[in-house]
Amino acid sequence: MYSTKFLIQEAEKCSKCGVCVAVCPVFREMQTETYSSRGKVEVAKALASGELPYSHYSEDIFGKCLLCLTCKGACPAGVDQSKLVLGIRAELARRNGLPLSKKVAFKYLLKNRSLFEKALKAFSYLQKFSSSKGDSQLRHLPFFLSAFGKGRLIPDLSATPLRRQYPEIIPPSRGPAKLRVGLFSGCFIDFVDPAIGRSLIRVLGRHGAEVVFPKKQTCCGIPVFMSGDVENGLELLKINLEAFAPYDLDAVVVACATCGTALKESYKTLAVGESQDLQERVKAFSATYHDPCHLNRGQGIQSQPRNVLKNLSGVDFVEMRDPARCCGGGGSFSFYNYDLSKQIGRRKVEDIEGTGASTVATGCPGCMLQLKDQLGQKGSPVEVKHLIQLVDEAEAR
Repeated sequence: MYSTKFLIQEAEKCSKCGVCVAVCPVFREMQTETYSSRGKVEVAKALASGELPYSHYSEDIFGKCLLCLTCKGACPAGVDQSKLVLGIRAELARRNGLPLSKKVAFKYLLKNRSLFEKALKAFSYLQKFSSSKGDSQLRHLPFFLSAFGKGRLIPDLSATPLRRQYPEIIPPSRGPAKLRVGLFSGCFIDFVDPAIGRSLIRVLGRHGAEVVFPKKQTCCGIPVFMSGDVENGLELLKINLEAFAPYDLDAVVVACATCGTALKESYKTLAVGESQDLQERVKAFSATYHDPCHLNRGQGIQSQPRNVLKNLSGVDFVEMRDPARCCGGGGSFSFYNYDLSKQIGRRKVEDIEGTGASTVATGCPGCMLQLKDQLGQKGSPVEVKHLIQLVDEAEAR
């Protein structure tokens, strides 16, 4: 993914000032320098230069990173710690391999949507026979990524995936088409909470957009290449490019901050070293809308979602304290480091409840998963909704 020379040069930008340590959510809970952003930079440099071995300990260090980009946003020297983490993870995966569950999922399930759906249903069915706590509607573990009995609340799978609810071409609901957009659904919206996708399609339709929903699309690949599996991540990239290639689109719309970062930023990184044609096709992808870590620090989008909320009829927007604080989800981070994820998430819950709001909106299904879990564990009445769902509800009133 990144050359040894690049990793060393990136690490050498660090002035060791410690600003990143002060804002790192993992360090805040663990209070161990090695696991802080600054510590990871130093360890990455030592690994890349051959001063330290690629061991299980280094796997643990770089596995405990949310990739929330808080350190990148705060660093006065301009160090991109996320590139160091991803570069080291890729080298660790190359040298040590990945866990069997990830190997199977990345190589076979995520590339085949039909097989992926069957696997999800099988896991969901098996979970019916396991003990559950709390809300009975949040008891099933829909995928191999789970907190494995640690009490995490996981939503049920949808009875019907979003892709089975719509044709490939969806005309606008009002008047002639003013533009044509592609819909990238992502895994969560497709299989777990298609209500978000339905809201998005309705809103787009009301505003004169013809929606193209290619059924050959698959996972955006972020769980794959953020785990260090560059080869299978690149294959997923190519599958998605081919899925959208037949259509002349004004934009590709995505309602997940993480998927948006994959399409806009991560794909360009994966395509480095590939053919010029592939690199040009990756640049043609565009995505719109969202907020959390992968939206505000990952894509620089901060004011737009708030402006939408402030202009919704019947919605009183209240800003929470430290709204850019990572929720502790971090994709698979929260599943493999659930206790630490809960510690980080507790602070976000306190910020949310401190507003007195009845609903917390976000633009990332992954964040929604974490927030529903953490608020649910506390028995909080605060609802978690995707921003597009609030737009849909306001327009329908």
